[in-house]
Amino acid sequence: LMCSSVQKALFEEEDRVKKLQQKVATLEKRNKQLRDRVKKVKRSLRQARKNSRHMELMNRKLSEKLASAGGQIPYINSLKQENSHATYLKV
Repeated sequence: LMCSSVQKALFEEEDRVKKLQQKVATLEKRNKQLRDRVKKVKRSLRQARKNSRHMELMNRKLSEKLASAGGQIPYINSLKQENSHATYLKV
């Protein structure tokens, strides 16, 4: 009689351990998924920052070119068109 109660307690403990092991495995799997997602987000963020710095550099260089050539390039609005009459297409 006492042996069966001890045996029952052992089986219950084994079941509890199995459930906890399954829960741990599930949590470890989810943790790995989240770590992978964080890696991807960090990589995307680094790439976005890199692209942003590159675009800022390109804009700065373009602004410098425009500033240095400012007197040489006439503005489009100040140009007089030779053919000032409008051309319309018949449809």
